[in-house]
Amino acid sequence: MCQGGGSGRPSTFRCVIPTGRTSCTSSGNVGSATSPMYAGCAFPQTAHAASTAPVWNRRLVGEVAVSQQFSDPNEGTSGSGETNGQADLVAVHIIRSGSLRIEDTGRRADLGPGTLCIRDLRTSWQFAYTAPTDCGVLILPRAGLLQHLYRTRLPALTVAPSTAPESRLLLAHLDATWSLAERLGPEATHAASEAMAMLLTGLIRTHAPIAVPPQSLRAAATAYADSRLRDPDLAPATIARALNVSVRTLHRAFADGETVMAYVRRRRLEGARRELDCPGSPYTVADVAARWQFTDSSHFRRAHRGTYGQCPSAPG
Repeated sequence: MCQGGGSGRPSTFRCVIPTGRTSCTSSGNVGSATSPMYAGCAFPQTAHAASTAPVWNRRLVGEVAVSQQFSDPNEGTSGSGETNGQADLVAVHIIRSGSLRIEDTGRRADLGPGTLCIRDLRTSWQFAYTAPTDCGVLILPRAGLLQHLYRTRLPALTVAPSTAPESRLLLAHLDATWSLAERLGPEATHAASEAMAMLLTGLIRTHAPIAVPPQSLRAAATAYADSRLRDPDLAPATIARALNVSVRTLHRAFADGETVMAYVRRRRLEGARRELDCPGSPYTVADVAARWQFTDSSHFRRAHRGTYGQCPSAPG
């Protein structure tokens, strides 16, 4: 329940969230923001103390709850994984500073400044604010998006840069709506709410990930790895992040053959051998080992001998 003063006037009020959810101090237009549909939906379940609870500044625009939030490092779960009640909502996070990590069994996204994400709260998400984070948040009924998506499926997660044209259009409308919310009449408020839903559906249609079978995911992962074989940071986590999947999902795509890092090591060894076989190459064996991210030349020599049956040697 929410407690506050004034009917429809800006006021400061305490929003008491049901047991197991954080509580937040909020100031803004109360109006129908006290609707049970929105109670506690903006913040995930967490075992952390109230001292880490996010602080928000909230306004309700039609059926869209708009808030400006700040959270200290914190973690927990968000969304119910159910198909009724508060799960029939969608959450949008716009990260201005800090970082937010969200994942379920098949997806993971690490969101930094300048990132926007749209989440279907029918999915149960693990979340972590890994640094003090300032973000804008929209909560709106799932049905409001579905009526504009028509035959397009609502993805569990859509991530887009805030610099994308679709994001910039949404954010410009959001800024104008935030500043004018308390002066809009009922018809204009409804139109502003509908416009937000329509702009979000345009963003979803443009940036939603396309579900791919494991074979296609494996092909995408190997192509990404091949383009970065000399990158010292190439690892399952960086590949999964680039492809917007969880590390577990990435490993499943390689379950019927060599592991993802076995593939990387094999391709690095092939690249190193080609470089050594190139006439006139200026590189020594130690140089090539370092360029292709082998721990040291001894490690490289053992791997080369084990694969090709002979020690590597630089061109004469």
